[in-house]
Amino acid sequence: MNKVHIALVGGQPVPVFIGLKDDGQANLIVLVCSNQSKEEANRICQQFPKRNIIIYECSPINLEDIEKLANNLFKEYIDYEKTINLTSGTKLWSLTFFHVFNKNEHTHFIYVDQTNTIIDILLKKSHQSMIETFKRFELYGTPLSSFRSLNEYTQEDYRVIKSIEYIRNKNRYEFFLLTDKKELHDNGVFTTERGSKIEYDTAAKWAKVTIKNDIGVLKKELQSEHIFDLLFNTGWFELKTAKELRQNQAIRNIWLNCKFTDVDGNPKNEIDIIAELGNRLLFVECKTMIHDTTDIDKFRSALRNFSGTSSTGIFVTNDKPNNNSRIRYEHAMEKCKDNDILTFNFGLRRNNPLSFPHINDLINNQILTQNKR
Repeated sequence: MNKVHIALVGGQPVPVFIGLKDDGQANLIVLVCSNQSKEEANRICQQFPKRNIIIYECSPINLEDIEKLANNLFKEYIDYEKTINLTSGTKLWSLTFFHVFNKNEHTHFIYVDQTNTIIDILLKKSHQSMIETFKRFELYGTPLSSFRSLNEYTQEDYRVIKSIEYIRNKNRYEFFLLTDKKELHDNGVFTTERGSKIEYDTAAKWAKVTIKNDIGVLKKELQSEHIFDLLFNTGWFELKTAKELRQNQAIRNIWLNCKFTDVDGNPKNEIDIIAELGNRLLFVECKTMIHDTTDIDKFRSALRNFSGTSSTGIFVTNDKPNNNSRIRYEHAMEKCKDNDILTFNFGLRRNNPLSFPHINDLINNQILTQNKR
């Protein structure tokens, strides 16, 4: 008996891809999309160049049009064994296709959840499938153009981040003035009005930091493979966070400085850390402290646009909020909660470990839940 796989395509292409990948025996694939989800349908087609795929465009809300297409497909493939993926698309599509095709005994209805579990609705059986991380980004039209694996960092890099944080704590404002730089030359010197200074040489992978505060002067020489990525623009904090995540047995791979581009190669956004968390992805935004709550909006937008509704996000901060930052910090934490984004603060955890769970405990609890749609 010939076999057809019919998939409803909405804004979430990953469950459609997983269903098709799992159903390799289908002779024919039928994708039902709307005008708004046609791009997603085309991207799915590109992932299966050797398979026979037909695309039908249908109104997502006109019940008469939906019923007409469902009935036509039912008659066309009456003698086929059928698998229908109801996961993506509108609820009207799912309900109508289930109602129409449920008349035939040779029909399987599947649903793919956020952990890539494929559920046969009528047989009440399930099994898990997989999708490559980079394939996921391609399906959303936002390829990952560059990144650095955590495995590339050396023991010297890990040692130097402790020194950098120690220097920073001597005078955080002076340290910020020295290290918040958009461009670096091969070597040079940055100074502040107060006399703090950074000297660096990229070829030697060396830097010397002089920090002045009210009680004295601290001078420290630093050298490691990635010293400039760590010293400037809070790279040290991103590696510090990634190091904590590496302890999580549920995490397989960790990438830092993840840059996304559009289909033309133009930069779109950068995510500090992405980790493979079981069958889901974890997006991590690292800020030493919240200065602008719009950072949360940008992070949530990137999380959804680049990886869909199944990925998990966590907003990680380093400094314990003080009197000047407390209100802004509390507003930011509330905004994260409203947007289903986890939060973790190293300073609060350090001061009271019994009241504040470890970052990996927060993440592992999230694995067991389904994200809000």
